[in-house]
Amino acid sequence: MSVVLLIDGYNVIAPVAPPGRGASRRWLDVERQRLLDRLVEHLDENVRLRTCVVFDAKDAPTHLASQYLYQGIDVRFAVDYPEADDLLEEIIAQHAAPKTLSVVSSDHRIATSARRRRAGCFDSDTWLDLLLDGRPPLIKVPKSKKRASAAAPELAGSPPTDAHNDGADPIDVQVESMISDDLLENLLGKLK
Repeated sequence: MSVVLLIDGYNVIAPVAPPGRGASRRWLDVERQRLLDRLVEHLDENVRLRTCVVFDAKDAPTHLASQYLYQGIDVRFAVDYPEADDLLEEIIAQHAAPKTLSVVSSDHRIATSARRRRAGCFDSDTWLDLLLDGRPPLIKVPKSKKRASAAAPELAGSPPTDAHNDGADPIDVQVESMISDDLLENLLGKLK
């Protein structure tokens, strides 16, 4: 299975300021773990099992491998790369179906890389807020162009519980409920 959700880990937790004097030196470990736990709690299992979170290797914990699974989430530290952005760009560039990929990063370089491959890209702060509200946005990928023009887009939450999905792969059901970055901006613009 290919990745459908790619997250720039430290970019998502960046708004959390380092603690003042006397605080634990492990604050970054705590914030990193908090992000992973939030993903486990709020992502649908089908998406969670196809999620990759990338962190810079500079602050990688010594007791963990450079790549491991946490509750089905592929967690990577960019050990062989100058920074996480380089690994993120490589994953985006090598993705077999980038139109099915949602990238979460506020980094302009990563957003440009994602858009160049026509992947969806979401601002970290906005995406995290929506995740915590139980509505993490992902891109919508219609099965056919005919169906795309007929169906109204919606934000992804949990996949629809459709009793007549004829044994469809649950991730296909989830992907059908995703929305593009451009469409999200358009919809949000109409709300203003």
